[in-house]
This record gives sequence, structure tokens and C-alpha cells, in this order.
Amino acid sequence: MLERLVTFALTQRVFVLVLTAALFAFGLRALDNLPIEAFPDVQDVQVQVVTQYPGQAPEEVERAVGLPIEREMSGVPRLTQLRSVSITGLSVVTLTFADRTDDYFARQQVLEKLQTVNLPAGVQPGLGPLTTAVGEIYRYVLEAPPGMPATEIRAIQDWQIRPVLRMVPGVADVVSFGGEVKEYQVRVNAFALRRFGVTLDQVSQAVAANGANAGGGLLRRGDEALVVRSIGLFGSLNDLRSTVVAARGGRTILVSDVAEVVVGPRPPSGMVAWNERDSVVEGIVQMIKGNDAAKVVENLKARVELVQKKLPPGVRIRPIYERTELIRLSDAGVLKREEMNNDVE
Repeated sequence: MLERLVTFALTQRVFVLVLTAALFAFGLRALDNLPIEAFPDVQDVQVQVVTQYPGQAPEEVERAVGLPIEREMSGVPRLTQLRSVSITGLSVVTLTFADRTDDYFARQQVLEKLQTVNLPAGVQPGLGPLTTAVGEIYRYVLEAPPGMPATEIRAIQDWQIRPVLRMVPGVADVVSFGGEVKEYQVRVNAFALRRFGVTLDQVSQAVAANGANAGGGLLRRGDEALVVRSIGLFGSLNDLRSTVVAARGGRTILVSDVAEVVVGPRPPSGMVAWNERDSVVEGIVQMIKGNDAAKVVENLKARVELVQKKLPPGVRIRPIYERTELIRLSDAGVLKREEMNNDVE
């Protein structure tokens, strides 16, 4: 057998050389596409259930949110560990599954169980992004002209940059930090409430009930049908100020009578400092579990260049951290493909 193989290789030199070259090219291509990680993903298959319960103490969050979710999740298939963390206004329940459990199977099972959990009114649980502890691949800050309001910088991040970067293949989520979130605030005056005889709950219900559009069906006109629509969505601060809270003795009590309506920032729970600047807007890009960080970062950087051209004058995306790859020759002359962590200055 061996003699016949040697004879074939000697008589068919061209075929053997072509086959060798093809195998060599295939090997180089496989090496280039091999997803080598600088930080190997050794995390178990996990699913996180994140639930916000604003204004509640950790004990109340645990009692009203954490415990009901834990009880319902105890029968999920292939579940090996269940733990939760409850802090002020937030509950995080982490479910760990057996090895080699498909991530999407685990998330589907958790979503099905969440449909039967009895939670307080208005509380909506959600799943954390499909990423891991080593899924952070890119960080950036926004540089803006002096004098630009912090709320406008954060709005650019949330409404222009974040949605576009989340569309990059392999990106699980883009998390925003820092800056100030713009809000339309109704600052109620307690003395005015007492003077007009209304309660804070009445003001809240009036604002919620009057700030929406509604459909009114169809209006027939001959062979035509006109769609009836009621416009009630607030379009300005004056619309909000003119909302009727109650009527007493032929006189209407408006929101402007008992409260001050302004545009202001959400009360901050922290800040992001960078170099000499005390407050900046930062974005953190997280990769979907199992993807090649080098390729995702390459596509992400190309998308950042496109987004940069559409930003307002003076606003610039400045990367401060990225995971990239480097292909170099070792001392022995062998090609090595390494993924590196670069802190971009």
C-alpha cells in the first residue's frame, strides 16, 4: 500500500503539488478565521432576569419581585443553580444551567415561566443581554463643544448613536452611562395642593390619562370611510400645564395651578469622569456570546465612522478601549494570531 502511494506521488507530481498548495491555503484561511480569545469565555450558561421596582426598599423588592420569580423558576429544565440580588428599586435573578445547554433554549424556557409570575402592577421583568463577563469589547466617550447642555449630549448618545451601533452583527447591547437624561418634570407644590383640595394621586392620574392619542373608529361618508383620531399627546410644556386635574364650583383646576412644569435632568445616581473632565457621556459595547471579538470590533469601527459623519458639528466619538487582533511573526518564524486588549489614548 505504501509503495503504491509513493509511486503515485512520484508519477503525479503536478497533482500532488496542487493538492499541497490547496491544503496550505485552506490551513491559512482556517487560521485566519479561528476565533482565538485573549480572555477565554469560561462562564457557565446563565440567564439573568432584571426587574425594576422604582422607589422600593430592598426588602420590598425581594418580597414582591425576587421571591415570586425564584419560586416560578425552580422547575426550569436543566437548571443547576438559582440566586438573586435585591437592591433599592432593582431585582436581578441569575439562573445557571447545566453545561452544553443551548443559550437560546435556556432563554426561551425562562421567558415561558415569566409569563406566569404574579408581580405588582406596572412591574415588567426582562432578560439581560446574551453576553458574558468578558463580552465588553469597545468603550467610547462623546466629546462635545463647550457649552452644549449635558442633556443634549446624552440625547445624542441614546437616540442617534446607540440604535445604530446595536445593529452591528455580533453586538448584544450598548450601555449608556453619564450625562443627564432629559425629563419633562411636574414639580408639585404641596401648599397649592392643600389650597385647591386635590391630591398628588389626582395630579398623577390626570397627567397619565390626558397624555395619549386614541382611535375613534370609522366615520362613513358616502362610499368613503374616514378614520377618526383623537389627538391628546402632549406636544409642549403648555399642553402639560393646561391639563385639567379637577373641577370645583364651575372652575377648573389645572396642573399649572398646583405645580411647576419644566424641562430638567433626571436625578443622577452617579457620574462618569475621564481624564481631566468630571462628567462625560460614555458608551459600552457588549458582544453576543460566542462571537469573534476581532471581527465584531472591525465591523463596529466601520459603523462608528459612518455615524460620526451624521453627528452635530463639534460632537465626536472618541474610543478609549477596544479589543482587536494582531497577526505577527514569532521568533521561530511561525504565524501567530493573537487577540489583544488595547487602551486607546
